[in-house]
Amino acid sequence: MQLDENPEVVTAVCAEAGGELQNEEQIRAIEQKWAGTNFEISHFVKKSDHEKIPAIKALDEIKQQLEDHIMTLQSVGASKYARSVKQKVAQWEKDLNTISDVIDLWVLT
Repeated sequence: MQLDENPEVVTAVCAEAGGELQNEEQIRAIEQKWAGTNFEISHFVKKSDHEKIPAIKALDEIKQQLEDHIMTLQSVGASKYARSVKQKVAQWEKDLNTISDVIDLWVLT
């Protein structure tokens, strides 16, 4: 294959493969984290009428996780090695933004 005659090409291919692997690992880490994330619900009792209102436990942790993962996905999507994962990144961004919007609406009500 005479790879020693084209060291620039070999270096570029290796750099691209490394960048793609890093992006895939970051997405895989996000997938694994959300696969194990459970939304625990507790009930908040309103003092005025003793009505039980469902509330998400550990809301700050979940919101922080959402923000961190959305930022990671934006970084991965902006990477010059993101070509192979663009569709996955777009889907995860959409899903996490939907989760964030639902939580925001839930908290407002």
